[in-house]
Amino acid sequence: MFSSATPYKNQHYSELKKDCIKSKKLFEDPEFPCVDASLYFRKPPPGMVQWKRPGVSAISPLGKF
Repeated sequence: MFSSATPYKNQHYSELKKDCIKSKKLFEDPEFPCVDASLYFRKPPPGMVQWKRPGVSAISPLGKF
């Protein structure tokens, strides 16, 4: 698909996808863990961070996504 793209830290999309399907687990990037420290360099941002996967959101006031 994107043969000219250079894999970041030897992460190959097709291999990662195949492994996730085989293990029936969602991908968790070890290079970008879902911890607050991944979002800042020195000082944490104000407020609370809630990690979500793409496509997952809170229900709107109208009860629709």
